[in-house]
Amino acid sequence: MASEQHPEDHPAAARARISGPHHLGSAQRPTSGSHGAESVADRLSAVLERLVEHGAAPDTAPAHRGWQAATALVLAPGEQDIEVAIIERTRREGDRWSGQLAFPGGRREAPDRTLAETAARETREEVGLVLGPALTQVGQHRARVRSGIVACYAFVLDQPRPMSPDPGEVASAWWVPLGALTDPDNATTLRYAGLPFPAIDVQGRALWGLTLTLLERFAELADLQLATG
Repeated sequence: MASEQHPEDHPAAARARISGPHHLGSAQRPTSGSHGAESVADRLSAVLERLVEHGAAPDTAPAHRGWQAATALVLAPGEQDIEVAIIERTRREGDRWSGQLAFPGGRREAPDRTLAETAARETREEVGLVLGPALTQVGQHRARVRSGIVACYAFVLDQPRPMSPDPGEVASAWWVPLGALTDPDNATTLRYAGLPFPAIDVQGRALWGLTLTLLERFAELADLQLATG
């Protein structure tokens, strides 16, 4: 991933404001009608094949010696669409991602042999989802603040299983239809430090910054177009 500066590298990002159109509840909108007879399972299989073909191997080591963290992009076949696990982080003083929408994840710890293991462990601890091996590395982002790197890994479950957020880490968690993330009607902007940044409206909350950057990389690998274009 590129090493460009992201606003969420600064703790004040938690105070950013959403502007532009809002579509409360749009994340529940069915998207199967535009896919004809193609089943959700077939569409998910096609997405996974493209991810594995174009993504990096899950055990690819990050080219960085600073702090390391990992997130899990968890996919599952829902009744009408592919679903993506999204969390809202608990608001905490000094946490630069406080209150933001994100994928489950966190800092690498000593027992983690790889960053993919970090992503799986953090997901289990934060929302109670038990994941199998990672399919691929979606991408990496180098943070300028305190010189760290965040890697994102794709995982798949057989269904959107219930999530049990750890309130110390996660304020809420839910499954978002992929169609809500690709629907242009859900494109919006978030203002930070007086500047507009692209975002996706997810039930009235802005998905932006680092998570949007990693989601854009996922869309590129999977040959999809996000709501933000």
